[in-house]
Parts: sequence; C-alpha cells; structure tokens
Amino acid sequence: MNKKMFCAMAMAAGLMTTVSAQAKDMTGWFINGSAGHAHYNANAQGLSGSESGSAYIVNVGYRVQFIGVELGYTDLGSVKGQYTYGGSPYSYGYTEHAKLSADGETLGLNGHFNFTRNVFMSARIGGFQWKLNARTDIDSQGPGSGHYADSQEALNWYGGVGLGWDIDRHWSVSGNFDYYYIKHHSDYKIDTKIYSATLEYRF
Repeated sequence: MNKKMFCAMAMAAGLMTTVSAQAKDMTGWFINGSAGHAHYNANAQGLSGSESGSAYIVNVGYRVQFIGVELGYTDLGSVKGQYTYGGSPYSYGYTEHAKLSADGETLGLNGHFNFTRNVFMSARIGGFQWKLNARTDIDSQGPGSGHYADSQEALNWYGGVGLGWDIDRHWSVSGNFDYYYIKHHSDYKIDTKIYSATLEYRF
C-alpha cells in the first residue's frame, strides 16, 4: 500500500474515532469552497519535475453529528512549459509549448471535530475520479509544426486535514492541507499538495 495513502487513512481514521469533550452536533447539509496554492511533483512518460499553481475545491455533503459524506469537484490547475531547440546547418530549430491540466470529482468521508466551542479540526478522505489533459504546440522553422493533445482519466484517492474556527452555527473558516494522487499505469504519476483557505456554510 502507498505510504502516503496509509498515513492519510490512519490520520483520518484516528480523528473520526475520537470524540472531543467539546463535541458539537453538526448534523445537516453543508457546502464549502476552497482556494489555494498547489504544488505538483510529476513524472510523465519518462520526464519529471515540480511546479506550482492555483487550485480550487467545492464540496457539498451531509453530516450526522460530526461525521459525514461529501461530493465535490477539484480543479488542480495547470502548468505550462516552453522548450526551444536550436537549429543547425543540417536541421531545423523548433519551439515546443506544453500545457498540462487536471481536474476531477471526489466522493468520500468528511469529519468536523471540535476541541472547544469554536476551534475544530477537519479530516477528509475518499476517491478521486480525475481527468488529465495534455497539449503540445510545436512551432518549427521548417516542416513539423503541429498541435498534439492527449487525455487520460482514472480513479485514485485524496485525503486532507484542516484547522478552523466556527464563527456561529452556520459559518466557519479554516486552513487546510489536501493531497491528491494521480497515477495511470506507467504513463503519469502526479503528487499534488494543496494549501488552501476554506469557507463553509451549514444549513
């Protein structure tokens, strides 16, 4: 089993089985949105590298007391790169513009655990149905210019924890760390870490 997945599952399970002395009944529907900074560590078709960008998360769900189920959408953002290969008297030079983007739907467990009346910790873990889009544009000084695109999708997993403040019965704010795992056979493997701020409303 992947070490990161095991750690995330252990952390989430530990939180979800601990009832605080300040436990609050959070039963009901909720919706939340997050915006933050994503860090990517990618291996794609023999190439590897790291990059950063923006990411956005939206979830809707239902809790019974402090444990619930969430359904969401995550936009992991995109990374771009430009590579120029110089020509010679025997070959043409060309410039390659590459863009890689990913998003997907999530379904998992969600926990909201209060340490005090206002301070809480959150945990989430579940399945991530992702889609990865790759596009390459080649500008050549001679023959060979063109546009190439590819997409892959599969089911992997996600997990995260957060620390926040309940403003009142309906509203809360928090800071969160989330991890999204993308792997498709030997073609792609992308570890994405997201640091975000979240606003939640409970009905």
